[in-house]
Amino acid sequence: MKSIAAGMTVLDPQVSRPDTLKGERGGGLTPRELEILQHIVAGKSNKEIAADLNLSVNTVAVHRANIMDTLGIHKTAELVVYAIRNGLVNLP
Repeated sequence: MKSIAAGMTVLDPQVSRPDTLKGERGGGLTPRELEILQHIVAGKSNKEIAADLNLSVNTVAVHRANIMDTLGIHKTAELVVYAIRNGLVNLP
C-alpha cells in the first residue's frame, strides 16, 4: 500500500506488460530488411529486388514499408540518404 500511496504502479507479475507487445518492433531492422535496403540504395525497383531475391513483389513492398515505418521515413530519397549517413548499407 505504501508503494501505491507514493504514486508507483503496482501490478501482479501475471498481468505485467511483456517487454515488447505483439506487433511492436525492437527498433532495429532485420537482416532481410537490411538486405532489401541495400537493393533500394542501389536504385532497384521492387520488381528487380523481388527477382534478385526470389521473392514476390508484394513481399518486397511490405519489407520496404516496414523499413520506412521502423525508421520513421516517408520518402525513398530520404531513406537512401539516412541509410548511407548511418552506415546501414555499403555503397554500390
